[in-house]
Amino acid sequence: MTQTTHAAAPATPEQRLRDLLGKAGTPTPVAARGLDLARLDCSRDTLAAQATEGEPAPWRDAESGGLALVGADLSRARLDDADLGGANLRRATLAGAVGRSARFAGAILEEADLTETDLSGADFSGIVAGQIRLSRAMMEDARFGGAAMRFADLSEGLLDGADFTRADLWGTDFTGADADDTVFREARLDEAKLGDANLTHADFEGASLAKAVLAGSRLRGASFTGAKLDGADFSGADLSDTNLVRLNLATCQLRHARFSGAWLNGTRMHVEQLGGAVGEEVDGAYAAAQASYLALEQNWKSIGDQDAASWAYKRGRRMGRHHAGVQASSAWSARDWQAFARHGYRWIADRFVEWLCDYGESLSRIARAFALLIGVFAVLYGMTGGLIILEGPEAGPTYNPLDLMSYSALNMMTANPPEIGLKPTGRVTNLLVGLEGAVGIILMGLFGFVLGNRLRR
Repeated sequence: MTQTTHAAAPATPEQRLRDLLGKAGTPTPVAARGLDLARLDCSRDTLAAQATEGEPAPWRDAESGGLALVGADLSRARLDDADLGGANLRRATLAGAVGRSARFAGAILEEADLTETDLSGADFSGIVAGQIRLSRAMMEDARFGGAAMRFADLSEGLLDGADFTRADLWGTDFTGADADDTVFREARLDEAKLGDANLTHADFEGASLAKAVLAGSRLRGASFTGAKLDGADFSGADLSDTNLVRLNLATCQLRHARFSGAWLNGTRMHVEQLGGAVGEEVDGAYAAAQASYLALEQNWKSIGDQDAASWAYKRGRRMGRHHAGVQASSAWSARDWQAFARHGYRWIADRFVEWLCDYGESLSRIARAFALLIGVFAVLYGMTGGLIILEGPEAGPTYNPLDLMSYSALNMMTANPPEIGLKPTGRVTNLLVGLEGAVGIILMGLFGFVLGNRLRR
């Protein structure tokens, strides 16, 4: 005779709830590793309905009004769509649990261990969760609005689209987290650790980030409108395309930060904070560095810091020259002679302008060019023997350095050949006289232009 065995029918939600309530009612912490609580409703209202009138409910926490799970071990539990709103999970262990779209609103999760959990879309609104551990957890689109999570550990977590609006995240660790499009509006992130995190398009509008560490973070397209950034560390951070309008960055660390395409206007900051160069220049990305310096130049002009704007302008022009040099080198390697000639000419022209006047910003370099060319032409006059003394016992060709320098200097600085008893003779010498006069007119005009700019500033 064959004995037929029948698989036990799966427990109904009501049976699973009663089983959990029985565990929660014991004096020792709940031990329910791998427990299936999917779609289970343990909210405050549901628990109130389960209570017997006139009898105490040991599974109901007096502090939170929710399920009493202090110190519970729910490792690798199934919590999809479960409602643990208001539960007391202080020091509980949920490591490795799967709780997509679970609800923990108003729960107590202080010092709880939720490492490596999958809590995508979960609701943590209003939780009390100081020092909670959520490292390496998956929390895409999770909601933490109004949560109190001081010194929480969310390092290396997946937080894309998570919402931390008005959450208290003082000292929280987001190091290495992936948090695209995360919302931190009006959140408190003072002294928070956000280094090396991916915060692309994150929204920090109205947030407080005093002394927060964002070194090395990717903040491309992020918004800091109205944020407080006193003492924040942005060293090496990527602030490309970021909204930094009318912020005070004067106390921030900005060494080698990136600003390509950043929206900077009325933003307080100083040249010395950059550590001598923007991050794009350090990495050899010269085209992006040029855009970065352009954004900085426009910002410093907007706040009236002309010296800083001049510095950024010159650095930007140098980046353009370096970029042309890289392009010329690539064209040479590719045997593209047309491109090599085009980029090579640009590099040479920019290099000459930098030497001559530092891109229109240096009077001393123009004066240096004057002195050098006066000496060069004096030597050429001596080599051609084309200057003669008209009268006196020394009449005839002269090679006296004083005569040659005097004539060259006066010819450089006057519109007509000087009349000092010396006369050029010969076609070559007359050609040199005309050429020097033309160069002198150009340099005098350039000197006046640069001087005018300096005086206007």
